[in-house]
Amino acid sequence: MRFINKIVLVLGGTGHIGSVVASAFEKEGAKVCRHGRSGKYAADLKNEKDVDLLVTKVLSDHKRVDVVVNAVSHPVKIGSFDKKTWSDFEAHFQVQLKGGFKVIQGLLPIMKANKTGRIVNILTSYVIGQPPSGLADYIAAKYALLGLTKSLAKELGRYGITVNAVSPSLIKSDFAGNVPEKLFDLTAAQTPLGRLATAADVAGVVLFLASDEAAYITGQNIVVAGGSAIL
Repeated sequence: MRFINKIVLVLGGTGHIGSVVASAFEKEGAKVCRHGRSGKYAADLKNEKDVDLLVTKVLSDHKRVDVVVNAVSHPVKIGSFDKKTWSDFEAHFQVQLKGGFKVIQGLLPIMKANKTGRIVNILTSYVIGQPPSGLADYIAAKYALLGLTKSLAKELGRYGITVNAVSPSLIKSDFAGNVPEKLFDLTAAQTPLGRLATAADVAGVVLFLASDEAAYITGQNIVVAGGSAIL
């Protein structure tokens, strides 16, 4: 019960990874605000007014937030770069980067005042080494989020706020519904541990980074890839 009375906001908390992360926090005593397309903390992260209302609602209900997990993403669509449009890129940047940016910025005053906070961004192991073809929009947004993670870690450390990232390899879920089945099989076969990553694998690392045990870890990107992306 490492998170008794802690307030956790999970962006994408009704999605595959986000819901597992949220449930893991709840099992350890946290009060979790699950952002999603519906429910008590529903918000369209592409809409600045929605984001402002989300932050206001969370703070109205709980007065503070101790942990923010950014596990949201625009749906992945595989396609060659010459077939992508700028709107494809904008969608990923607005949801993953701008949405996370607006939420974090809205919560920073209370985190700074309390001299504590944990921010964890969910990326992808594709930011390490060679990415696959057809995902330029998705991967570009994840690289931008990695840059934000490192920059915020440098800037916010003086306030006792840590900022880290978790980068899982391919996970089989509805979110990856456009991914060919053969890519799942190939990824598992090429992974030293012989299987795909799971949302539970990600949740364990997120909880560690949000815990007191990781109080001296910031600006890091933890790769959860079964050995398929060794640094």
